[in-house]
Amino acid sequence: MAESTTFDYVIIGGGLSGCALASRLKHSLPDRSVLVIEAGPDPAPEHDVVTLLGGFALQGSALDWQFRTATTPSTAGRAHTLTAGKTLGGGSVLNYGGWSRGDGPDYETWAARLGGDNRWSYAGLLPYFKRSERYYDPDADPNYHGFEGPMKVTPVKASHVNRKYPLRYPLERAWTELGTKKNLDPFAGRLTGLSDYYENWEDGKRRPSHVAYSLDEVAVKTSCPVSQILFEKTRGDPKATGVKLENGQIITAKKEVILSAGTLQSPRLLLRSGVGEPSVLSDRNISLVQSLPGVGQQYFDHFALFQWFKLKDPSRGLALGHPNLSDPVFVAGMPVDWVVNEGLPRDILEKALDEDGVTGREREALLQPGRVFVETLVLYHPLAPGFPNDGSIVCTSVMLTLPSSRGRVSLPQDIDSTNPHIEPNYFTTALDRVCLIYGARRLLRLMLGTESMRDFVESEVPPPGHTPLTLESSDNEIENRIRAIGVAHFHAAGSCPMGSVVDGDLRVKGVQGLRICDASIFPAPVGGHPMASLYGVVEQAADIIAESA
Repeated sequence: MAESTTFDYVIIGGGLSGCALASRLKHSLPDRSVLVIEAGPDPAPEHDVVTLLGGFALQGSALDWQFRTATTPSTAGRAHTLTAGKTLGGGSVLNYGGWSRGDGPDYETWAARLGGDNRWSYAGLLPYFKRSERYYDPDADPNYHGFEGPMKVTPVKASHVNRKYPLRYPLERAWTELGTKKNLDPFAGRLTGLSDYYENWEDGKRRPSHVAYSLDEVAVKTSCPVSQILFEKTRGDPKATGVKLENGQIITAKKEVILSAGTLQSPRLLLRSGVGEPSVLSDRNISLVQSLPGVGQQYFDHFALFQWFKLKDPSRGLALGHPNLSDPVFVAGMPVDWVVNEGLPRDILEKALDEDGVTGREREALLQPGRVFVETLVLYHPLAPGFPNDGSIVCTSVMLTLPSSRGRVSLPQDIDSTNPHIEPNYFTTALDRVCLIYGARRLLRLMLGTESMRDFVESEVPPPGHTPLTLESSDNEIENRIRAIGVAHFHAAGSCPMGSVVDGDLRVKGVQGLRICDASIFPAPVGGHPMASLYGVVEQAADIIAESA
């Protein structure tokens, strides 16, 4: 009989959410015991998790789950490999440190999905966004910025006196040619416009969750996959009592089990434990604990088109790989200056929403003036194999910020496998199609059709077997390219959303003693990159849990 260990709070998953949550809970409840159980290893000291090039090397390593999806008809029958952190610190170890909140109206959608629970509105989350941040400028508006949090937030331009990329000002002028207005503070509730790129690097090093949030006095088990959540029957709803590890050991939770395994693992663990759609569980001979059909059903990700462009006269030293940019400060963060968030003309949106059958409040919300649908980055490095690293190539990303396509995460054929069955269904709605085509065409105009970039960019460099996209490319040509090579930004969310799977206190519906705290609970997409939003969610979750202790 395996020996059991007892803690007040047992957190499944030591990733971004789990580590930050454990740290905050222990700070608020010093007399309570907190255990974090992580399937992957502690990355130190074997792996470089703090430098840019070290982070690039971790994709596809032992610290990456490398989830393989089902083949996806909407992306030319391709299966996708999804990067997700399999390590203490989780995605905060593998991501590139971009720091941006969503657009204000994005969070209003969250509150609306919960019947007007304003804790999850922009105003409700703002104190928690601020709590996680240590903003670089002490004179910034304290209504929008925090100055004492664990995450140093700095724009690239202010990170180091020598970190000055040569294409910063040509790109700024090019976006101005296209009519894009400057947004001096993208943290003030609206993302739209041309903004400096912010990151949570400090002194040239990344700040993974388990480093930024102290785990002193928190018990941590690494390389310990959880096989299922355990429940006991009561007169009311079933109650989570602990977890069973893959090695057979039982861990008991006196207060609560908190599932922070991530968007692609949390629904799998719920289903394996008997919480989900009854017919799915019956087919797998899993005893039903609680019927909850929404588990795994609303998965989404920020789908994107990456492109590459050849620079004229690379000897000028415009991109990484050229000796002029060999100073280590140029890789002390992502090689990028600007992020551009844009909406679409109303007539294009209306036609797409008609085609998708979107009506009522959801339609009204998406048609609000100023909503952001695409994000564009120009990065001064190829960021991909197969391209020369000699300063002759730059990479671009055009990303959907409010994808309306929804996928599904479910059990694999082998119910004890840690690899979920993932049907991503990317790029399946008219709205996603018109938004990404619009963004890709804007990017082509920026790089190939502005006076400001005319002297710098020669042409697009297409993937093998494709012809270059140009200013004359048709919508069909752009769409076909997206379907052929489009990929997720690895911002998976929504598979256990607030409203259908958890309530506003993040309690799993129909059971006691079980909450979820990770990006799976996002009830709708948010713009920007999700890390800052997720830390805000965790900060609020810690307060909610502590108040109910």
